[in-house]
Amino acid sequence: MLERILGKDLAYYVRTHRGLLILSLALTAAAALFAVVPVYLLQPFIDEGMKTGSSPASWKIPWVDLNFAGGFSWKRTERVLIENISSNRLLVLLSIIAFLSMLIRSIARYFSQLSATAFSNRAIRSVRTDLFSKFVSLPLGFYHKRKAGDLISRATNDLVVMQDRIANILIGLVEQPLSALAFVIYVLIMDYQLTLLIVIVVPALVGLIHLFGRKVKKNATKIQDSLSRVTSAYHETILCLKEVQGFCMNQTELEKFKKLAEQLYKNVMRWNRWNLGLSPIMDVTGFLVLPGVIVIGKVYFHHTLGELLSIIYAYAKVYEPMKNLARLNTELRTLQGATETVFSIMKTIPEIRDRAGAVELPRHRKSIEFNKVSFAYQSQVPVLSNISLRIEAGEMIAFVGSTGAGKSTLLDLVPRFYDVTAGSIIIDGIDIREVTLDSLRRQIAMVSQEILLFHDTITNNIRYGDPKRTMEEVIEAARAAHAHEFITVQPHGYESMVGDRGTLLSGGQRQRIAIARAILSNPSILILDEAASALDAESERYLDEAIKKLRGGRTILVAAHRLSTIKAANRICVLEGGRIVESGTREELLDLGGRFRKLHDIQFGA
Repeated sequence: MLERILGKDLAYYVRTHRGLLILSLALTAAAALFAVVPVYLLQPFIDEGMKTGSSPASWKIPWVDLNFAGGFSWKRTERVLIENISSNRLLVLLSIIAFLSMLIRSIARYFSQLSATAFSNRAIRSVRTDLFSKFVSLPLGFYHKRKAGDLISRATNDLVVMQDRIANILIGLVEQPLSALAFVIYVLIMDYQLTLLIVIVVPALVGLIHLFGRKVKKNATKIQDSLSRVTSAYHETILCLKEVQGFCMNQTELEKFKKLAEQLYKNVMRWNRWNLGLSPIMDVTGFLVLPGVIVIGKVYFHHTLGELLSIIYAYAKVYEPMKNLARLNTELRTLQGATETVFSIMKTIPEIRDRAGAVELPRHRKSIEFNKVSFAYQSQVPVLSNISLRIEAGEMIAFVGSTGAGKSTLLDLVPRFYDVTAGSIIIDGIDIREVTLDSLRRQIAMVSQEILLFHDTITNNIRYGDPKRTMEEVIEAARAAHAHEFITVQPHGYESMVGDRGTLLSGGQRQRIAIARAILSNPSILILDEAASALDAESERYLDEAIKKLRGGRTILVAAHRLSTIKAANRICVLEGGRIVESGTREELLDLGGRFRKLHDIQFGA
């Protein structure tokens, strides 16, 4: 049943908190049943409790006698609960019973809603955690096809929609039908003929609820899509704010955002037209039924004033759950729309993942081999073609070439940010696709051109790869990266915050923090991807000195445009068009007079 209501995926998370769910629903059922008590008190309250004079009063409730002798038959009767009591004492007694019933109902509702809030929030907490886990496990290729703002919206706005509605829907689907059933039983006992006359409007109401529910779900999905586009616009503009302001595109971006905001407004208004439209229709229907109950009940069935008022009260209480069920139906459709988008992400199977039977990769000590490696992105246009290369452990190998030659892509294949489309990469005789991602990536440290630091202290950024490292080890790594000097003059030294993405530090300082982070992680393979391209001469010198300290004990792979940063490389590979066109030492390539010589002469003005 839970799967039919919430869907298989969300029901799994709710069901893990079965105890709270059952407690909440049981308390909800009790509260719903106690809600019917006042209707049993209304008729004797008016007809008996309001008597004048000294004639005794009695408390009778409608009852049904069942007869199974010779078949099944039943007849409406009354059961006397109290008789020969003064009207005043009866009023007091009925008032006390009404108060106690409402007190019990209120307490039950409070703990029911508290339990529901607990299980729904715990369920969404688990969904939120699993969604984040999915985000950090999906390969880079997934994010090339999706906007970051759209994913952020799914992880925030859609989950809020789910969190706000799970408890309301599950409680409502127990409380409202039970309340309606209790009151329907009462009015059937009071006057089943009158009740059956009114029930003819129910199919029409059910049809309207179904129609409006479908429209609400459709427009709720459109709202979530529009909201994700608005969130994407915020995210993208803030990330690119320097470019927006630098190119004076403030007004242009504002106009683009206005269109997105306008579309969101239109979708919200369409949703509200359907979401709010059902209530007035049901109110009008209920108002048409009310006079009919009064006229027919008085003229044809000769009910007393107390009986009529109790019947009308019961009908109103039947109508209220019907109206609430209609509202729950629209909420359920909205929930389904949000659930579908969130779980479509969570069901994404990572292209890069551990294979069955993957083994742990021992620490790299022998070689890295590229065997006829080719690679293409989604467009299937080859980026790398037939790359073959053997790198001995401890060597420093540099890759140079024109922009777009495939240097960075080649290095991204080593930690399996992408998988080769042909050929293989082998470390110490083992294909990297046959080892666990964790054992592979823990041996690799990367420093790239675009250094991203976390909005945290310098200390925590340096030991990000290994949080258990001591402060002495952090300082030692910072000294090796020539970062200790500038860190100590920061306002709070190593405990200084670096700002969002490290914006409170200069480019060179961020680079040295990244080098310190790489050193502290103690990798067997160090990848430097254009690490010096944006550095000044002093920062480049610091980087060279740090690399010299790392040589020998680690295999170092470097992609570089600036040839001054690779003088210490054991070998240099020149890439053009996704192929290695030249390979050798610096002196060998200069003597060859080929592509490397041309790049060298351009940079050094020879």
